[in-house]
Amino acid sequence: MERAAYDEMRALEDHHWWFRGKRRMVTPLIARAVAGGAECKLLDVGCGTGGNLAHVEGSFPGVRTFGLDFDGGALAYCRDRELGARLLRGDGTRLPLRTASLGCVLALDIIEHFDDDDGLIAEFHRVLRPGGELVASVPAYPSLWSPHDDFLHHKRRYRTGELQAKLAAAGFEIVRSHGFNFLLLPAIALVRFLKGRGKAKEGTDFFELPRPLNAALAGLFAVEDWITRVVRVPFGVSLLVRARKPGPETA
Repeated sequence: MERAAYDEMRALEDHHWWFRGKRRMVTPLIARAVAGGAECKLLDVGCGTGGNLAHVEGSFPGVRTFGLDFDGGALAYCRDRELGARLLRGDGTRLPLRTASLGCVLALDIIEHFDDDDGLIAEFHRVLRPGGELVASVPAYPSLWSPHDDFLHHKRRYRTGELQAKLAAAGFEIVRSHGFNFLLLPAIALVRFLKGRGKAKEGTDFFELPRPLNAALAGLFAVEDWITRVVRVPFGVSLLVRARKPGPETA
């Protein structure tokens, strides 16, 4: 990603409604993925500036955390947080970890950054123990492509069922999948359509909002969390997947 994108992420990710909402939605999936192990090892691939690692360490104190990113500046932000995670600099398609050594892999908005997403998914499968789980999120629908995707160096947005098919081809069993940020999908689709017709400036869609509005938008994800516990919602601006490497449940 652009250096400015990492700086923006560090400035916003602890309080911005979208980052808060994503953490709310993935927490139940992570909880199931790490359940049952006193020393579950979890790797956050593309850990960025450390917001997700900080959340995992605060929410699941028994989990041993690792963070990997190719960008040294991002890892410097992680070190500034004084995390307990072991931080690794490297390429997700060549993970510097032993085969079958992890109980959980987080891949939150990182798979879309790789030309070889199949190779990346194969590496996730390699480093997970039998019974270990992957929790992943990706942006959905090529029709929503915008300058936001260009600035973040995305290679693609995923079509319906595309990520699940790639995971299955790599040997994963899909445990759960659903959309998120679906309540705002019509509004976001309209904004991106209008941007595509005009001269949108370079940059992401993230920016500071007045605190009441930020809180209200974050609250929408509490509603989404409740809905997805009752019914599977297959659509949204993004897609969440929990997938398991077949084998006995391990941590």
